[in-house]
Amino acid sequence: MNATAISPRRPSILALIALLLLSACRPPVDFHITPSPTPTPLPTATPSPTPPPEDYIDPYQVNLDIMERLIELLPNPLSAGEEQWKRNYEVGDDGVESILGVRRPAVGREIYFFTQQGSKMSLNFVVFPDAESALAEFERKQELRSSLVNLAPDDSLPTPNLTGGGLYGSFGLFQIDNYFIEVFIEIFTTSSSPLLPLSRATLRFFDDKRAEFEAVATADATAGG
Repeated sequence: MNATAISPRRPSILALIALLLLSACRPPVDFHITPSPTPTPLPTATPSPTPPPEDYIDPYQVNLDIMERLIELLPNPLSAGEEQWKRNYEVGDDGVESILGVRRPAVGREIYFFTQQGSKMSLNFVVFPDAESALAEFERKQELRSSLVNLAPDDSLPTPNLTGGGLYGSFGLFQIDNYFIEVFIEIFTTSSSPLLPLSRATLRFFDDKRAEFEAVATADATAGG
């Protein structure tokens, strides 16, 4: 009897069928990997600002009090030269404006005056925490005003000082300790410039009333202590 010949490819086919059956019975593989959750950092407490000590005195408030008292003591009218200079309350805030470029704790104010004859001028006062800052303001204004008029020191006035006048007005610049003072005459109707008489009257007022308007600083220190 003749044996039936087995095809050499049949075992391979059977093995392939068996592999497919095994694959169909295996559970599906999930290739999507879920990332582990990132832990949320705990919030950090914001440190509270350190409160100032009980005896702290705000230097800006002290300078502001000095300036307000100085303005209260200004004579009205101010006698200087051939005219009587009256406060001009129609300009700024009740005749006063803050000076641009002055930063705390310094305080600067411009106070306006006029005469019945039509002259106009203003007094500028700036109080600084120290003399170095006042000198820096003096030099800054010197540079600005020198572009408008020729400035020169006047030996009859306290130093440092610079005065001068021209088409853009007349200027008197002064530094006294931690104060800067400027006299600015916009226009005058008299036969001669009132710059020197106004400068002398302004500096005389400053010297005569300085102890009085600086007394508020002593009061602030007493209240703070």
